[in-house]
Amino acid sequence: MRRSVLAFDRVLVVLLGLVLIVLGVAAVGWQAGFLGSVWADVPDEISVDSTTVTEASSFAVVAGVVGAALIVVGLCWLVAHLPRRSVGSLRLPSGEQPGRLVVDPGPAVATAAEVLADDPLVRSARGAVLADRGENVVRLRATVDPDADLGEVVAACDRVLADLAHVLPADQLRSRVELSVLRRGEVGPRVR
Repeated sequence: MRRSVLAFDRVLVVLLGLVLIVLGVAAVGWQAGFLGSVWADVPDEISVDSTTVTEASSFAVVAGVVGAALIVVGLCWLVAHLPRRSVGSLRLPSGEQPGRLVVDPGPAVATAAEVLADDPLVRSARGAVLADRGENVVRLRATVDPDADLGEVVAACDRVLADLAHVLPADQLRSRVELSVLRRGEVGPRVR
């Protein structure tokens, strides 16, 4: 969730909480009878004639517009809370020419996963770039056989990540490699 949405949520919840607390205390004070000491003109009872509002000719239109506006606000609020884990373009260091250079990290990470999958120790590999706790993270997921030497697999992953650091701005990315080891019963011929 973006910081602006989180800050808006917190402010709105605090204000709503304060309003509810004040209304609750006022309702209890009114029923208990000691609200009169704070507010001298407090009425003993409230009679509301809602027919003057609901029988007006514009009530249906106003209620429809207010309802539609509340639906739009609610949907916008829900969409703002959807998790966004994908990462857009990354800014490259500027060169001698003026302008802005950006790179889409997705294809480079997909190619790095393909290179890792071509290693004989690795059965398959997938790659993605995602936002995790405020950091842009390159995540490589690799599957290896149970008899593979994990030290060599880690070295292969390090080589792929080092090559990837030459293509993408390494100062803007962190990396994570997740290794899955097949069970003995799952070992079979490697299919390409």
